[in-house]
Amino acid sequence: MNHSIKSEVKIGIIVIAALALFIWGLNFLKGVNLFKPGNYYYVTYTQIDGLVKSSPVMLDGFQVGLVRNIQYQYDNPGNILVTLDLNRKLKLPEGTTASLTAALMGSPTIELTLGTQERHVHKIGDTLIAVRVPGLIDQLTDGLLADVESLVERTDSLIAGVETILSNGSLENSLQSIEKTTNELERLTISLNRTIDNDLPSILNNIDQLTTEFAGVGKQLNQIDFNGTVARADKTLDELGNLTVKLNSPDNSLGLLLNDKSLYLNLSNTASSANSLLLDLKERPKRYVHFSLFGGSNKQ
Repeated sequence: MNHSIKSEVKIGIIVIAALALFIWGLNFLKGVNLFKPGNYYYVTYTQIDGLVKSSPVMLDGFQVGLVRNIQYQYDNPGNILVTLDLNRKLKLPEGTTASLTAALMGSPTIELTLGTQERHVHKIGDTLIAVRVPGLIDQLTDGLLADVESLVERTDSLIAGVETILSNGSLENSLQSIEKTTNELERLTISLNRTIDNDLPSILNNIDQLTTEFAGVGKQLNQIDFNGTVARADKTLDELGNLTVKLNSPDNSLGLLLNDKSLYLNLSNTASSANSLLLDLKERPKRYVHFSLFGGSNKQ
């Protein structure tokens, strides 16, 4: 009886040890070391791009932890809570970010970027700043695929425009207008060539004659003594100035005649007296002219 009990105990102990070894080995393969527990921090993402448990957490290209747990926040839809298990030796300054980087192949990774507040560090259980780095698929979707989609839309619009033109006859009308314009240009070219052949030589001859005449006028202008003419004009102006001075001066007869007021008055009185005399002569001519056949006189 005792022997059987001892055997069962041994078997139980072996099973428990095997189970513990299996659990340890499974976690070891996942990157979890049960003998070296870490510190837990939390990050909330709106998109995890296929992130799974046990995904590595990197710092400067070195793995410093792993993703311990991922929970969808059903009470706050659109948010996913990710638990990070980091090495206990790692201290995270305030402002540290956890960037989720999507991989082209395989699961995404989380890259830590330490903050600058070295004097203040995060406590265990704090929530880090979440950053999602667009992957290659995102870049293709937002960049190349968007451009391709826009190109396809423009191509569709262009094809629709061409179909509209072909259906309503606009292209045919345009071709007819182009043909008509071409014919007009051809006739204009022929007319222009005829004008050049017939009229251009005479026009050039007229221009040549006009140029020759202008050259002759220029020679005649060069032969004119402008300096002598200007000198004579200056002399004439000087003589006119001297004459004006003499007219304004009372030292000569003409100056006295123009400037002496008394002479003007005397002349005016004389003219008035002469006028009175002429009037009186006209009214009473016998007073001044005497005719006598017999030598007698008759005074009035």
